[in-house]
Amino acid sequence: MKMFGKRDVARGGTLSRILAALGIMAMLLLLVAVAAGCGGSDETTTTAGGTETTAAGGVPRGGVLKVGMQPGNGQYDPVLMAGSVGDILLNVQVQENLVDLAQDFSVFPVLATEWDSEDGKTWKFTLREGATFHNGEPFTADDVVYSFDRLRSEELGSPMAGVYSNIESVVADDPTHVTFNLTLPDSEFVASLTDYRAKMLSKSVADPMTELIGTGPFMLESFAAEDRAVLKAFSEYWGTDEAGDKLPYLEGVEFIYSPDTAGQVEGLQGGSLNWVGGLSAAQKETVEANPSLKTISTATNYCNELQIRVDVEPGSKLEFRQALMAGTDRQALIDLVAPGVGDPGNGTLVGPAYADYYLDEEIPYDPAKAKELLAAAGYPDGVAIRLVAQTADPIPGLATAWQAQMKAIGVEVEIQQVPTDVYYAEEGQDNWYQAPFGIVDWGTRASPITYFKLAMTSTAAWNYSRWSNAEFDAIVEKIPQTLDDAERAELYKDAQRILQTEVPMINFIVLLGVAGESANVDGIELSPDWAHTLFRTAHFTE
Repeated sequence: MKMFGKRDVARGGTLSRILAALGIMAMLLLLVAVAAGCGGSDETTTTAGGTETTAAGGVPRGGVLKVGMQPGNGQYDPVLMAGSVGDILLNVQVQENLVDLAQDFSVFPVLATEWDSEDGKTWKFTLREGATFHNGEPFTADDVVYSFDRLRSEELGSPMAGVYSNIESVVADDPTHVTFNLTLPDSEFVASLTDYRAKMLSKSVADPMTELIGTGPFMLESFAAEDRAVLKAFSEYWGTDEAGDKLPYLEGVEFIYSPDTAGQVEGLQGGSLNWVGGLSAAQKETVEANPSLKTISTATNYCNELQIRVDVEPGSKLEFRQALMAGTDRQALIDLVAPGVGDPGNGTLVGPAYADYYLDEEIPYDPAKAKELLAAAGYPDGVAIRLVAQTADPIPGLATAWQAQMKAIGVEVEIQQVPTDVYYAEEGQDNWYQAPFGIVDWGTRASPITYFKLAMTSTAAWNYSRWSNAEFDAIVEKIPQTLDDAERAELYKDAQRILQTEVPMINFIVLLGVAGESANVDGIELSPDWAHTLFRTAHFTE
């Protein structure tokens, strides 16, 4: 019997969840469509969105979707980009993964159509035929090998090298089949391929950082930092809808850059924008109060977490870090800045959406205990710290609310606000990696182990806390090798208990994914990580 098969779910792993996921995948295959080629002939029409034709299936075509977005850094290489939301949302329209993440956290096919493993070590993938890069080159197994060689390259400086260190080799069996040989069994390998960095690149592109080429529904026409990025529909895109009509429906997408979501919502209300993601609770209410607008939402593991460097004082003192945890009322933070769109979780990066993997326990809010711990750390009269916070909502409000909570236990917090592009720049004392205290926003991953491998283990590429714990490292190494669902879930919970005790970070909030859009926009399904949302089925209704 095969232990693993195509379209395995990314979390939980029980038989009932697998069967449910297979049913969902069948529907997704109908919606996304795997067949190439056109359906029936289009009919001419005109709508307020600028469309001029209607597909045979009845979906209006044409028009340019205008998306409000924080400025990116113009970094096209998915392996080396800093990871700003602006860069990610742009790239996902242009470049594609082998597999992607559905709203229920299951995995569905994109450039791979099937996958199988007998033992969890040897994974065989069948690739989509007829997929073409924007430079005219066909997508083949050689491009998969090239892409994963880069993803695993320590010499290149790939932050995914640790995540994919278990890959022993990637072999192109023929143009449409590729085999991943792993050193050890990995029960969550397919889920790991949904990461936003695991895009399939054309082996013929000399510098992926300066040339954005993919197989996606849109291709980059122009990019101007601090202004806009212009995308146009790729006429040779492989995807079709359930009626067999070619995707995308839009003739293009424009990303209009502005530094804050509040200004983007104003543009949405004024009609200069059609879509804005990452809405706060107040912004959600504003959009819903406007009859010319609407919202869409989905469960996520989108987090805003406090990072604490443990290599410098006061963060180097365990009692101090524990004082911060005990003195943080995360539900009160949500009530102030994200009512109705946030969940306090358990203080770690593993949120409730991960179901069986989630530890439904938390360190209780106890300001008196926090003061005791602060004194034990050597700060009976209090201590001052500097918190770097990017300007993206809801982080400014979150920082201010946490500042007040800390003042109550004797910690004076000076807040330094910086633009998002500065915060995620490669250098500078106020960037996400150097700040002794900072608030980092984490997008949803298919499996929690990705967070651990990227940021929490001793050798993680993004170990911004500089925290090292041998017991935690051993658990993380064991998780993917554990094929029994219940045993793997317990290991995840053990890892979360260590994080709660050691406190190298505190997750303040797990946000509901919310986007606002014009009432005449339809066909957009919000991704569990809203920055991964695709516009290939977006269209104007009138």
